[in-house]
Amino acid sequence: MKKVMFEKAKKSIFLLNSLLFLCVCTVSCSSDEGTNEILPASYNVSGKVEKGPFISGSTITIQPMNERLQVMGEMYSTTINDDLGNFTLGSREFQSPYAELMANGYFFNEVAGTLSNGTLALRALADLSDGQTVNVNVLTHLKYARIRKLIASGSSFKSANQQAQRELLIQFGLEKYSSKDASQFSIIAGTDESAALIAISSMLLMDRSEAAFTEYLSKISEEFGRTGTFSETTRSQIRKDKGNLFEELAGIKENIVRRYEELGLDVEVKDLEAFVDWNDNGIVGDEFLKDGEKVELECTEFVVPNNGGTYNIKINSPVPVYLERQVENSDEVVMQPDFGIVEENLFNGLYDKYDLSSLGDKEITLTKSLENNILTIVVSPLASNTEKKTSVPLYDYVGNVVATVSLTQEAGTVEIPAGSVPKLGKDGEMAVASFALSLLRGMQSYSFVEQAYWSNQETGWASRITSGDTDINKAWSNLYKANSQLLNLREIDERYLNVYGDFCSVLNAISYSTLLYGWGGVPYVVEYSQYENAMSGIPRTSEKEILIDLQKRLLVAIENLEEKKNESLGDINGLFFVSKDVARVLLANLYMYARRYSEAAPLLNQVINNGFYSLDASTDFKTSPELDVEYTRVSVEESTEVIFALSDQGATTRVVIQYPGVMPYITLSDVYLSLAECLYHTGNEGQAEDLLEALVRAKSLMLIEKDTLLRIKEVRERLLLYSGTYFAFLKRNNLAKDMCGIEDYRLLFPVPSSEMMNNMMMTQNPGY
Repeated sequence: MKKVMFEKAKKSIFLLNSLLFLCVCTVSCSSDEGTNEILPASYNVSGKVEKGPFISGSTITIQPMNERLQVMGEMYSTTINDDLGNFTLGSREFQSPYAELMANGYFFNEVAGTLSNGTLALRALADLSDGQTVNVNVLTHLKYARIRKLIASGSSFKSANQQAQRELLIQFGLEKYSSKDASQFSIIAGTDESAALIAISSMLLMDRSEAAFTEYLSKISEEFGRTGTFSETTRSQIRKDKGNLFEELAGIKENIVRRYEELGLDVEVKDLEAFVDWNDNGIVGDEFLKDGEKVELECTEFVVPNNGGTYNIKINSPVPVYLERQVENSDEVVMQPDFGIVEENLFNGLYDKYDLSSLGDKEITLTKSLENNILTIVVSPLASNTEKKTSVPLYDYVGNVVATVSLTQEAGTVEIPAGSVPKLGKDGEMAVASFALSLLRGMQSYSFVEQAYWSNQETGWASRITSGDTDINKAWSNLYKANSQLLNLREIDERYLNVYGDFCSVLNAISYSTLLYGWGGVPYVVEYSQYENAMSGIPRTSEKEILIDLQKRLLVAIENLEEKKNESLGDINGLFFVSKDVARVLLANLYMYARRYSEAAPLLNQVINNGFYSLDASTDFKTSPELDVEYTRVSVEESTEVIFALSDQGATTRVVIQYPGVMPYITLSDVYLSLAECLYHTGNEGQAEDLLEALVRAKSLMLIEKDTLLRIKEVRERLLLYSGTYFAFLKRNNLAKDMCGIEDYRLLFPVPSSEMMNNMMMTQNPGY
C-alpha cells in the first residue's frame, strides 16, 4: 500500500515539474519572439559636439543605461580633442547599447561670429547598436526629455526616439527631415539636414547671451518633453526670433564658413532661408520660388499721363506674392525724417508769386492693392515739371523681389510768361542773403591774405602764413560755404521751375575763381549731392579742368542773361540777377589767368562800350570788417562805376551780422585796367596807355612808374588792393615773386589745416 502511494506521489511530482518546465519554456520562447536578447558588447563611441563646434578641452561624459533609461554601470568621460568639436571615447564594454551623452564647454557662436563668453551643456540619448557615431547638438538636447517621457509611458527606445524626432521637427516645419536621427546631423556635412540644424540652432540663439540661451533651451525642452509640442507663448517667441534671424542668415553662413576655414576645413552651407518655416504653415520652402520658377505679369511697364490713371495687372505665380515683405523684424528701427532742414519747407517761398506746393518736383504718388492675383495701381496727378519714374515691386513671403511693375509718369507744365523769370520769394531772398554774407566774409579774409603778401617786403607777414592761419581758414571755409548754399538753392530750383541756373553759375564762378587763383587745383563741387555723399572727402580737380568748366558755364550764361546795368547794391534780387557784364568780366579774368589775352579783350571792351557805368573820383573802397570804417572819398553806394559788389544787406533777419561791410568786386576801374593789360600783352601798348590816362585823369592820380605794365600794377595797388583781385594780377604777369618777395612755393596759399583734417582725400600744396 505504501509502495503504491509513493509511486503515485513520485508521478505527481514529475508531472508538476514537467508543467513548470513547459511554462518556463513557453515564457522564454514568447520573450525571444518580441525582442532580441540584450548582451554586453564593446563600443568605440565617437562624434561631434556642435552648437557651433565646441572647442578643444570641453568635457563629455557617457553614462550607460538600460532600455528603460535607468543608469547602469560606470560613467565614462573624455574631452573634445580639437576645435571642430570631435571626441573619441575609445573601446568600452557596455552592458546595454543605450547611453546618455552630456557635453559641457565653450563653443563657436555662429550668430555673433565669435567664441562664446560662457559655457553651454547639451545632451543626447543614443542607441549605440544603431551606429557608434553620435553627434550632440541642439536637436538631440531638445528631444531628450520627450524620449524619456515616452519610454516612461511604455514605448521602446526606438519608437520613442522616432516619435520625438518627428514631433520636434514638425514644430519647425521640417518634418521631411525626420527620418534621419538628429544624432547623425552635423553642421559641416553640407546636407539639407545640416542646414536645418544650423537654422534651428541659430534661431534659438538669436539675441540671447549664453546664460539666457541655456535657460531658454531648458524651458522649451521641458515644455516639449511633456506634450511633444510648443506652447503658444513659445511659438510667439519663435516667430519674433525668425523675424530677427532673417537679416542675419547671410552673416551666419559666412561666419560658419570662415570659422571652419580658419580651422583648415572647407565646408559648404546651403542657403539657410530655405530651412525656416517663415509663414508658420508647417512646411518649409513654400514661401519663395524654386529653381526654374518665375512670376509672370500681364504687363510690366506703363507710361502714365500727367493726370494719373488706374491699372489692373493679372499675376500668374507658383507661390503667393505680396506688396510688402511679410517677415517682420521686431528690432527693426523705423527711420524718422530729419526735421533739422526740410527743403520743401525751407524753400517753399523760393519764387515770388509761385507756391512750391503747387509746383514741380513732387514724386509719383499711388495706391496699390492685391486681390485674387490682380494687382491694382491707382496713380494720382503729378505736380512736376519733369517726368518721374517709380516701380511697384512684388515680394515673396520673405521679401525677395519676384516681379516689378515700372511706371513713368509724364511731366506737367508750369506756365511762365515769355522772357520773365520770377523774382526771389521770401525764402529765396533769405537763402541768397546768406550766400552773399558767406561770400563777403570769404572774400574779405582772402583780401587780408593778399594785403599780407603786398606788404611782405616790409613786414614779412607772408612768410608767417601757414595752414593754421586764421584768414586762410576763414577764406577757404566761407568760400566753400557760399558755394554749397548756392548749389542747394540751385538744386531746389532745378526740381521746380529751373530758371535760376545761369545766375548760380555766375555767382559760383566768383567763389571758384578766387579759390583757383589762391590755391590752384582744389576740390571742385558742382552738385549739392557731392557734399552730402562725400563720406571720406573730395579730391582735388586740376586747375585746367576747373578753368575749362568755369569758362563753359560762363559762356552759356552770357548767352542767356539780360543785357542791362547790374544793380547788385539795390536789393537781394539785384545782387542775384546778375547781368551779362558780370559774366563777361569773370570770363575775361579766367582768360587772362590762362594768358589768353586776345579772347579777354573783346569781353572787357563790350562792358565799356555798353555805357551802363562811368568812371568817378573814387580811389579806395577799403573796408574794415572789425570796425565798420570806410576809407573812401566816394561811398560805394554813390559810385557810378560799381558793376558788382558784395554786401551783407538783407541777411540780418536770420543771420547774426558780425562784420558789416560792402566790398566792390568788379568796378569799371577794374575793367579799364584789365583791358589795358590785354592791350599791352597783344602789342597795343599805345591804346593801353590811353586807357590808363583816362583812368588816372578821372582819379586825379600821379604815377611814378614808367613801364606800362608796372603803371597798371601801380594803379591797381592804389585803387583795387582791397577787391580780392590783386594777387591774381601779379601771378598772371609773373610779378608776384619780385613784388611780394616770396619763394616759388608761396605762389600758392597753404591748404587750411581744417581742410586737411576733415578731407581725407586732400593733399597739401608743396612747400608747406
